[in-house]
Amino acid sequence: MGQKPKKQPKAEKAKQNSAVKGNNATAKAQPAVKTIQSIEKTSKFEYIVVNIISLFLFLAFGYLAIMSFLQTSVIDPAKYSSEVILYQNDIVSLNLLFTAIFFIIAFAFKKKYDFFAKINIRFFEIGLAVWVLILGMTWIFSVTSIPAADSQNIFEAATKAAQDNFTPFYDGAKFYNKDFYQGYSYFNFYPFQLGYVLISEFIYSIFGTKSSMPMQVINVLSLATAYFALARITRLVFKRKSIEFFVIVFLAVCFQPILLCTFVYGNILGMSAAIWASLFLIKYFQTGKYRWMAPSLALLLLATLAKYNNLIYLVAFVVMLIVHTIKMKKWQSVAFALALCVACLGSNSLVIVSYESRADVELAKGLSQVQYLDMGLTESYMAPGWYTKTGLNTYLENKLDNKAADKASWKSIDAKMDNFGSDMGKTFDFFSKKILSQWNEPEFESIWVSKVKTHTNPVDGGIGKAVYEGSLGQLLSLHFNLNIQIVYLLFAAGIYLMFINKKTNICTMLLPLAALGGFGYHLLFEGKSQYVLTYIPLLLPVAAYALNTILEGDYSKVKEFVSKINAKVVKKEKVN
Repeated sequence: MGQKPKKQPKAEKAKQNSAVKGNNATAKAQPAVKTIQSIEKTSKFEYIVVNIISLFLFLAFGYLAIMSFLQTSVIDPAKYSSEVILYQNDIVSLNLLFTAIFFIIAFAFKKKYDFFAKINIRFFEIGLAVWVLILGMTWIFSVTSIPAADSQNIFEAATKAAQDNFTPFYDGAKFYNKDFYQGYSYFNFYPFQLGYVLISEFIYSIFGTKSSMPMQVINVLSLATAYFALARITRLVFKRKSIEFFVIVFLAVCFQPILLCTFVYGNILGMSAAIWASLFLIKYFQTGKYRWMAPSLALLLLATLAKYNNLIYLVAFVVMLIVHTIKMKKWQSVAFALALCVACLGSNSLVIVSYESRADVELAKGLSQVQYLDMGLTESYMAPGWYTKTGLNTYLENKLDNKAADKASWKSIDAKMDNFGSDMGKTFDFFSKKILSQWNEPEFESIWVSKVKTHTNPVDGGIGKAVYEGSLGQLLSLHFNLNIQIVYLLFAAGIYLMFINKKTNICTMLLPLAALGGFGYHLLFEGKSQYVLTYIPLLLPVAAYALNTILEGDYSKVKEFVSKINAKVVKKEKVN
């Protein structure tokens, strides 16, 4: 027999009705965006894994958020071409003032929240892509930057290979910067670059070999699609128009990747492909439909060919697929993880073998990650852990013998670890400066990569001159500094808010995990601020979630507290 339900007190019933009305009003103001149907299932294992990841993210980016208010890393103007980093103390009061102004404006916008009920968010998604295309094309054709250093080696090899000329692959041949490599082919040191050479060769064979502009255009197109995909990912994982709108705004003012489009390297293309691969993986997680696996694999493969460091995404994918396997009890997920590993790790080797066959040459295996670790633990004239010839010299001294070079590098690493262990103050100083020189250099070398190079047309006016030496450059510098403070602050807050609101899962944490991987990798291995730039856009969906959550917060207790203080002040004034 069922028990007769107890009669609900009138006060409690009225309170519940009021809450329902409030929720209905919010729903009316912000209808749920149309997205794919998700499979919802909770898992203790998933909860533990994603929240361990959250903890490390909160510690890393919480530290960056605090330090971004206290100091800024900049390239020394007196040694600009040499990338020497200076650590400048900020005026904290001004940083706090600008941050307060940002939130005042944000709360003022809260009054217009019914705006989201009326807008077509797809219009803003397309508008974002068009905005990036316009800015990017304007920038690259204004400065007409010519490749140098590694990008010139890649440009030379790709354009010549497109004409069946493989001179850059031969030791002792006439190729760019050959004296720097003591006559050895560049690809005896960095064969992993052949993935991007292959992509570039294909583009140059279609659009011509006289200029690097086709690949710069590809960079702009890739970035526009990457920003579009990030907006879509935000829609998929948070399912709110307001959050997607905020991420579109954040992306629209994230100018550094746009400026980096002059850099003829795999950074932008690789980032774009990896973000799209993430989008399709999230669709697989949410729907369980296998059709999303193929595009995710193909795009992650492209991402690792364009930039080998994008294996960081592979690690993030594999971690989340293992969690998904245990959560959903689907062996297909772990099989897909294995397929990703085989495809991404094996494809680069196939490309190298292909070029060896075409050039009729056998390349050395190149610098290993051990040499990059040794470099990352070495003091550099630029900043701690930035580029030095440490790895290159070790490799040359051992006559391009990997085993001998690795043995020498491990010996060097052991000595450095002993030094770090004997002086913890020096260790903290080294790694804190290494972190801040990369993540707290708000320009991320996005202007530097073109400013220090030669240009097809002299930059004696227009946008290029204004950015390099004029007021527009100063305005951008101010914007970058203030913007990165807000991004780090909101991202750290977003990780915390997602934890307490139980929003952390394999979908919401996929991109942050990739960013954490980038943070950890460049903490130990070779670092540069331009290397970490491609992780900054990955922080923006969580930052947008944080801003939306803060604006929708219930501050009734705060208002009540302030009212009491005001009442006491008024009462005291009356008594006096």
